[in-house]
Amino acid sequence: MSAMTLSLRAAPAGRIDMSGVLPETLGGRSAGDIAAQTVRVDGNPVALGELFAVTPGEAGALLIDAGSGRLDCLGKGMTAGTLRVEGPAGHYAGQNLRGGELLIEGDAGDCAANGMRGGLLRIAGNAGNWLGAALIGERAGMGGGVVAVAGDAGDRLGDRMRRGLILVRGKAGAACGARLLAGTLVVAGGCAGAPGPGLRRGSLILGRAPDIIPATYNDAGVADLSWLGLLRRHADAILPGVVPDSPRVRRYMGDLAFGGKGEILAPA
Repeated sequence: MSAMTLSLRAAPAGRIDMSGVLPETLGGRSAGDIAAQTVRVDGNPVALGELFAVTPGEAGALLIDAGSGRLDCLGKGMTAGTLRVEGPAGHYAGQNLRGGELLIEGDAGDCAANGMRGGLLRIAGNAGNWLGAALIGERAGMGGGVVAVAGDAGDRLGDRMRRGLILVRGKAGAACGARLLAGTLVVAGGCAGAPGPGLRRGSLILGRAPDIIPATYNDAGVADLSWLGLLRRHADAILPGVVPDSPRVRRYMGDLAFGGKGEILAPA
């Protein structure tokens, strides 16, 4: 039996908040019951069936035929199952994700993986700004799980990230790894500007040497880090070719203005 399917009837006039539309909440329900569930369009309640054609399927698997980047909060709070999005996703994809797998077969908007604590988020295209980062007023960003981006990521990647693993095959924008509290960021294509401002702990691994190293980092020289081989084998099972093949890297310790317990690793 195939997955439950929601197919967008037409391009929405406003932004749709998809909170609560999850494999775990729709599983085992009839098409009519699913269609009657409400979502919000620009803050106003609308029946799901008015926006999507509903095809019931197996529990634990949900397919959303999106065709629009106006679907926000896809996979919000998901704890189990598989949610596949054919097309782009809006903002806050994978917010508070706890388990299961969210697969976006296109680009994702801003603030994806905000508050994520577990599970796997795959983005086949590019990710917007603030991926895995804390929102304004929050003390910490992503706190667990794995994010894999096949394309590029925007600015403030992993800002105040506390735990987990983010893999980016392309490049990242400005302030990559800003205020990183812990966890691991791997960006194969390097990043714009000076990386890791305010980094406290954790590892920022760059596949290309940065143009600028902040003055508050100490060049610790070239090191052979055997744990990079273990990370590469783990990462290759999720998004191959992101972690550098060689364990030999140049290591910068910092940010010294914030305790200096983190590190930026770049090609030796």
